[in-house]
Amino acid sequence: MISNFETKKNIFNLTFSLVSPTHLVKLGFLDENDINDEYEINYLFRIALQKVAFIPFGYTLDKYRFLLFRDQIDHETELNAKWWSLRKQYGGIDPPVERHDPINFDPGAKYHVASNTPYFRYFIAHILQFQFYRALCRLQGDDERLHMCDIYGNKYVGKRFKQMLAMGNSKSWQDILERLTGENYLDPQAMLDYFQPLYKWLKKENKRRNYPIGWM
Repeated sequence: MISNFETKKNIFNLTFSLVSPTHLVKLGFLDENDINDEYEINYLFRIALQKVAFIPFGYTLDKYRFLLFRDQIDHETELNAKWWSLRKQYGGIDPPVERHDPINFDPGAKYHVASNTPYFRYFIAHILQFQFYRALCRLQGDDERLHMCDIYGNKYVGKRFKQMLAMGNSKSWQDILERLTGENYLDPQAMLDYFQPLYKWLKKENKRRNYPIGWM
């Protein structure tokens, strides 16, 4: 997984797209006095819409692709229906308009389905980016409120990250991951740790507003 060039490139790009409010203050783009609980929740909500919302889609795409190329989907009756069944099961999303088999083939609009190109690398990258980010923050002593962590300018952290990247394909992905994080397995808990304030806020708000939990 991690030895794949495209996967590593995706991880690198995703990791450094997590620009914290603290970093924006350092750059002079944001006034420190503007950062309050409401700002932090809105910030986390925006990041979650980019990162968390992708997880069920990334999983569904390869789930469908595996079923399709294993010939476990009836091409006459469920080629499109199965796609939307999975989208609803894992993402809670229905098609915006009525769809029909065999007239419509919505998943075919995604290149990775039509070309049988693995898509799970993006799913993995979205998990690893938070695992890397948490490890980098821990290296400078930030283990709480990860969304406010800023590693910019920390030469020690940069050196450790560079040492991991320098390993290239010389080791297994487990060894490379362990070199930086101390963990030799994928840990989605890092994503939960990052979004913990938003998670708590959503639980509180859902209870206060009596919102039902689950797909509508």
